Amino acid sequence: MAGSGRRENWLLIKMKDQFARSSSSHGRSDGALSRCIGGTATHAWSRAAVRHLPFELTNLDKVMFPEKGYTKGDVLHYYAAVARLLLAHLRNRPITLERLPDGVRPGAPHFWQKRTPSYYPDWIPRFETMSKEGKRVNYPLVNDERTLLYLVNQGTLTFHPWLSRTENIDHPDFVLFDLDLGTSTAFADLIKIAKELHKQLDAERVDNFVKTSGKTGLHVLARWTEPGGYDDARAWAFSMAGRVTESLPDIATIERRKSARHGKAYVDVMQNAKGHHVVPLYVLRAVSSATVSTPLKWSEVASRLTPARFDLKTAPKRFEHQKKDLMEALIS
Repeated sequence: MAGSGRRENWLLIKMKDQFARSSSSHGRSDGALSRCIGGTATHAWSRAAVRHLPFELTNLDKVMFPEKGYTKGDVLHYYAAVARLLLAHLRNRPITLERLPDGVRPGAPHFWQKRTPSYYPDWIPRFETMSKEGKRVNYPLVNDERTLLYLVNQGTLTFHPWLSRTENIDHPDFVLFDLDLGTSTAFADLIKIAKELHKQLDAERVDNFVKTSGKTGLHVLARWTEPGGYDDARAWAFSMAGRVTESLPDIATIERRKSARHGKAYVDVMQNAKGHHVVPLYVLRAVSSATVSTPLKWSEVASRLTPARFDLKTAPKRFEHQKKDLMEALIS
């Protein structure tokens, strides 16, 4: 790193070069650095963030998504591009890290990390809580860009936060309805279920939002503003899910046992529990297609919707053109 005696890698050199051009073109020395990802997206970096990342980014040419040829450098570029949007949904939430240090390939290491290792830098904040087994767990908190990029550099592909924040850890901010395909259902059926859920939630005057799961499903999220905690939130979610399955009995079920679903799509609310985590919007999923969990407008939930088109290269362009976070109200 500059001024520290460490070797600068090509990613930071390119960032600094781009920063210099941006500053010059705008006639100011404190202008934003715009880093293009595949020619589709930009991200504003402060001068301090560019020049003083307190760690070295490594193995940038390692292929993380062989099917697409995307490298670790591409993954870092992606998370740098969406950091401003993503961090709002991670900040002050205990995070489980889904790490694939050798990428998405058969037989490669794939593990879930809750505890923060002692060798992680002191500037990464922790949140200590007790597990169900009575053991202390120090979850990492991803509250800033340097923490986000440090963890990506450690092989994290997906960040899984709690539904609640540390300042009110027993009270979720929202509830999740996870719509999963059944063996006898098509994505068009998930669209019908999501729209029915949207109608039911609107009738209850509950703010609700929709996004792709980043895999094959859809997520509907609803603000939780009642005084009750996780148990009350999950009971309410289960009740709402039951209404939806009663309206669409041929394609939807709340049956937890796969063998009893008879091929129907599953409306899953079981993640609405303390200590469980969810897939937030804007994260990459650890699948070969490098798809992204993408927020949608309800008007987009229609037959033409194709979640597979939102991936590491294409999603940032969409996010760049968003005037604001489509789910800002969910966490405000």
